[in-house]
Amino acid sequence: MEPTADHLATSATRLSPLPLVRLSRAAYEAVPGGFDGAWWPYSHNLADELPVLLEAMDGVGSITRVTLGIELWPDVPHQIAVGGHIVGVGWFVSGHDQNEMVLCSYRDGFRTLLVIPPTMVADTAAWLMDTPVPVDGSRTATELLAVAAARSDATPLVGPLRSDGRREVVPVGMPVEMT
Repeated sequence: MEPTADHLATSATRLSPLPLVRLSRAAYEAVPGGFDGAWWPYSHNLADELPVLLEAMDGVGSITRVTLGIELWPDVPHQIAVGGHIVGVGWFVSGHDQNEMVLCSYRDGFRTLLVIPPTMVADTAAWLMDTPVPVDGSRTATELLAVAAARSDATPLVGPLRSDGRREVVPVGMPVEMT
């Protein structure tokens, strides 16, 4: 699949105010070989979504290139303008997980994000945003999305009362210990 955008830098123009970015991040040093965070964009429009993400990641300026799986994005610009800086955008068709994005920074090195599809159910996406990723990189983006989908397919049971007064939610098939 080839991107359909031209070689000129794309600058996002929104009619509405910028939404809050849906991003969770781990401390950079805490995740060698794993994901540095998760991003849940609102749409498949990369020209709109990418500037918001990049500004949330580092303000403006240190990220110089983004590489991502092309299957999630119908149009991938070759460059994108963010706060007066130009960020190069590249893509991969194979060899990397399509739900993975690599941000290249001259200051911080590489950061890898799990990209949660915009169409993901809110509860499942929230679980992915809050789920710690193994630091050894043993879970790929595809595996994490499959675990999340299987988890959301299970009907929850109401479990025991926690110390904070809320009930524990336990997926079907998991033993519930009532105390």
